[in-house]
Amino acid sequence: MRRAEHLSDDIVLHLGDCREILPSVNGVAAVVSDPPYGMEYRSGWATDELWQEGRTIDGDEDCTARDGMLAILPHIGNPPALIFGRHTLPAPIGTKMWLVWDKGPALGMGDLSLPWKPSFEIIFVIGSGFTGHRGGAVIYCPPVQSMAKNGRVHPNQKPIDLLGQLIMKCPKGLIADPFMGSGSTGVAAARAGRPFVGIETKQKFFDIACRRIADELKRPRFALAPETEASQEALGL
Repeated sequence: MRRAEHLSDDIVLHLGDCREILPSVNGVAAVVSDPPYGMEYRSGWATDELWQEGRTIDGDEDCTARDGMLAILPHIGNPPALIFGRHTLPAPIGTKMWLVWDKGPALGMGDLSLPWKPSFEIIFVIGSGFTGHRGGAVIYCPPVQSMAKNGRVHPNQKPIDLLGQLIMKCPKGLIADPFMGSGSTGVAAARAGRPFVGIETKQKFFDIACRRIADELKRPRFALAPETEASQEALGL
């Protein structure tokens, strides 16, 4: 089943497979996305409120979903991409560097026999055209609370503040998220005043994304004064 929701003149969400929809999207300036990592992850403790059938991630058997999406980019103008992933798996072809998302010590399990826990994730930097002040490759941002009762709406939900920082480094224009999930990238794009196209295969999460982004669009908008923009640039934001 395919469906499109036009939430505004420049924000469109698609229900369907990104491999079928993305080739028809015009004018993508950058891709910011959190595809299946390819690690065959299975949740042993998360609740059914967040996880669906089997508590697994669709397409997570290997990196086919991620790489299949990236193979489309040369055919739609070859926009740069920021792609979440795992350091133990092969980086996508064309990766120029890694960013490290430092989640802080609050969450993470890993190997309980070790005195450290995996409190970071990798973001692969692909392509050219990124902008902004040149800062460090480690970005600190607290994660979304882990439980549905605390407001989490997707098992792999990324924080809006982190996505906002990534979007600010992308060239001006349309942001695309081919693995939209619950729409956090779209919320960050709307908050930044950027056009957005999101694609999601799961009806449940598509509906959540529509609601979250529509709610964000209802919030008052305050244009940044030039000196504020300059201050953020100086801070590397």
